[in-house]
Amino acid sequence: MKKPIKYCKNPDCEDEILEFKSSKKIYCSDKCRNYHGHQRRTEENLEFNLIRKGMIENYKLLKLYRDRNILAEDLDKFEKLGFNTKYLPEPKFYKVDDAKTKCYEFKDIVFGLDTKDETKIIIYKKTEKK
Repeated sequence: MKKPIKYCKNPDCEDEILEFKSSKKIYCSDKCRNYHGHQRRTEENLEFNLIRKGMIENYKLLKLYRDRNILAEDLDKFEKLGFNTKYLPEPKFYKVDDAKTKCYEFKDIVFGLDTKDETKIIIYKKTEKK
């Protein structure tokens, strides 16, 4: 009985598989199998990776301002520098000046929009709980 002609399932390779013991073999090598799995997972997680990257860029910009002790700035200026309000974490309520304020928290930075006109970002000093 003649063996059927098989081709590698990796779309970047698609070489003919010459030597195979089992008809279940679908990749020409482990390298092709791993690379195709990596490509598939990257496509499946594309939305999550974009959100994560957007949040990282927002954090870098906020950290830059906080490290230079600039604690309030116009939202327009932040957006011109690459800040994207689409990539914000879930809001939480913090007690600021004896009032509950909706804030966002990235790692060690707590910030929120100005309660009066919401066109200004205010970075709050995070206090340690004792």
